[in-house]
Amino acid sequence: MNCGPLLKKQEHLQAHDPDEYGDMWVWRAIHVPSRLQVVNHLSHERSEPEARTFLGKFKARTDGRAPFLTSDQLPAYLNALIYTYSDPEPPPPKRSRGRPRREPKRILDPELRYAQVDKVREGGRVLEVRRQLIFGTDGEIRRLLHQTKCGTTINTSYVERDNLTSRQSNGRLVRKTLSHSKTKHYLQRQLDLEDAIYNFVRPHHSLRVRCRKIKGQTRQWEERTPAMAAGLTDHIWTLEELLSYRLPPSKR
Repeated sequence: MNCGPLLKKQEHLQAHDPDEYGDMWVWRAIHVPSRLQVVNHLSHERSEPEARTFLGKFKARTDGRAPFLTSDQLPAYLNALIYTYSDPEPPPPKRSRGRPRREPKRILDPELRYAQVDKVREGGRVLEVRRQLIFGTDGEIRRLLHQTKCGTTINTSYVERDNLTSRQSNGRLVRKTLSHSKTKHYLQRQLDLEDAIYNFVRPHHSLRVRCRKIKGQTRQWEERTPAMAAGLTDHIWTLEELLSYRLPPSKR
């Protein structure tokens, strides 16, 4: 998602302008079954180094296992995924003749599943949706889609809907307004606050579950937040609880 300019639009930049000036991209990963916003990342470009940084943050926030990931057709994702979810091939006990490889071959995690969705647009309208499996078989992907209750076809609709939610709740991401961020630091803090409120404070309509039938109780549904659906908490937080929560000290 392109979040807009920091002080200057990209096409107006001068050689002497600070690095923080210009358009910024927001990278975001969502755990679809719980709708949890796992991690976000800011960058000026959608390059492979930035994709590696983003996926590195994602891996650090999760259990480290290779995910089932869907994305748009951005080429940077493929090599970044291979780099993040693979290990260098161990050197042979006896080196053969010739120059050694500059970089060792990498052994891809066999659990990695990845598919891309390419939307062909013309005049602002989607003419065709192309789906491509990169890692995994059609049967494996169908099984994973069924397990996670994400429909029957590969799609990116959840993250696209999340982009709309972000623009509705975060004025810094709205197009053509005067509420754009002045520095990357404050934009990053705003995104982190938005993610925290979305995950812990705001109930998500699609996550509600039916209440058990108890005599005298008229409530039919129990509201849940993404953090509750992901097993991170057992209740809906208030904004006061979120802002007063103290993080435990780092183990570094």
